[in-house]
Amino acid sequence: MGSILVGLPRTSREAMIRVMTPDTVAWMLRQLNPLEARRVGTRLGSQMLAFMLRQLHPSQALATLRLLHPSQALATLLLLHPSQALAALRLLHPRQVLAALRLLRPRQALAMLRRILFLRPREAAAAVEEPLEASEILAHPEDTAGSLMVEQLPTVNIGGTAGDARDSLRALADLRHRITHVYVVEGGDGLRGQISMVDLALAENAEPVRALAASTVATVTVETPVEECARLRRHYDLTQLPVVDGDRLIGLVPAAALLSATVEQDTLQMQQVANVAGETVDGPLSGSIQTRLPWLTVNLGTTFLAAATITLFESTLAQVVALAAFLPVVAGQGGIGGTQTLTLIVRAIALGELVGVSARRLLVREAALGLMHGVWLGLLVAAVAMLWKQNVGLGLVLGVAMLGNMVIAGSVGAAVPLFLRRIGLDPAVASAVVVTTVTDVIGFLLFLGIATASISLLV
Repeated sequence: MGSILVGLPRTSREAMIRVMTPDTVAWMLRQLNPLEARRVGTRLGSQMLAFMLRQLHPSQALATLRLLHPSQALATLLLLHPSQALAALRLLHPRQVLAALRLLRPRQALAMLRRILFLRPREAAAAVEEPLEASEILAHPEDTAGSLMVEQLPTVNIGGTAGDARDSLRALADLRHRITHVYVVEGGDGLRGQISMVDLALAENAEPVRALAASTVATVTVETPVEECARLRRHYDLTQLPVVDGDRLIGLVPAAALLSATVEQDTLQMQQVANVAGETVDGPLSGSIQTRLPWLTVNLGTTFLAAATITLFESTLAQVVALAAFLPVVAGQGGIGGTQTLTLIVRAIALGELVGVSARRLLVREAALGLMHGVWLGLLVAAVAMLWKQNVGLGLVLGVAMLGNMVIAGSVGAAVPLFLRRIGLDPAVASAVVVTTVTDVIGFLLFLGIATASISLLV
């Protein structure tokens, strides 16, 4: 069967593999001689192999990995969840791992080890057999522009021509395929602008650089956080970012690294909104428990706070039992309203959309929006309560409580993430628990408090 697959065209081979189970493909590879197994593995591709390995028993996955070419084994590991990749890497024979590392350039080996083994830069560098030069990837902290940048980049003097810019691009060899702009400098390294690949391709060799250069949209320093790099990419639709020291051009964050950082930051932000940062659908159960259980426990504690609020009004509930039926209405609507505002604010923080927007203006806007929502929803629930329970007083109490809680929800939904950011906490992680707790407690206090004060209208 393996020999048949080797001879099939790629499209036919992939169609045939899709109808096989991962167990079947793994068994087929084990029946081949080592050379044929590597050939089939190469043609399957790392993406397909990673998909297979996720569904295999660890022992089968390990046996399959050992059949692959070392470089492909590592490429496949990089597509797995880090915990799975680390488990497999520990079981592989050290000679196979070392052989794979030797096929990589030092920087590639360093990046691979950092990705799989969760090592810090210097620890990862020490794990690479070939010594690394003192480079920028070791000189700058992780999660900064300096850790992503490369120092090789195409530059052309402002007094040069388009032909000079093309020569600078050619000199980069393989790196030139990752470049989208040639940078214009003066005096050796003073950044003065940039030329896009499109403009350079359409220009004649003799055309002066001054006529082609456009201003640089954004720059970063080596200390700029990765989050800010990702924000700049989204905001300005950038493909790469120049790294400067003052006005000196010292490197650039290439397109692939910038896109990868943006995807990573967006993914992390989405995970944090739901308090599942670092978790994947096929990851280990222990990791999911460690991520979710603490916040579920905190949330459980806040529900007891809401329950304790209700017990303060037991006598009122005993006199008007119908009030209990509407408690979830007030709290639920407040929670939804607060979560809507919270989601908007956290998203704006993540995307850098709050630059230049004052907190006071934001709070006033959300409170006014909550007031308008509260008027409509208050009238609606009041009408429902009056028709359902035939009690005008109950409808009025419910309507006023709904109005007040929607105003509170809008204000708290905006204030909490802004406050958490101000004190240095991640608003995406803790805001949801705080907002839902406040809206529940305030909703119960408003509804039952107003009912207690107006008990004569209800009985």
